[in-house]
Amino acid sequence: MLSDEMLNKIFNENFEKIEENIQGEYHQKIKEIKNEEEKENIKLSIISELYYKQGFKDGFEYANK
Repeated sequence: MLSDEMLNKIFNENFEKIEENIQGEYHQKIKEIKNEEEKENIKLSIISELYYKQGFKDGFEYANK
């Protein structure tokens, strides 16, 4: 079994990558979209990704315990 220190390191590395990917994709898509309705749909999509990320974090913390 992996040590707590190693699990936390893996989590932190993945969490940062997820955050960077979401931010990069968000800004790229928003710049390209002219239609306001599409912008709102993209924002909702990103919010759902953030919820997924939070679920990943919570699941990791639960498994870590």
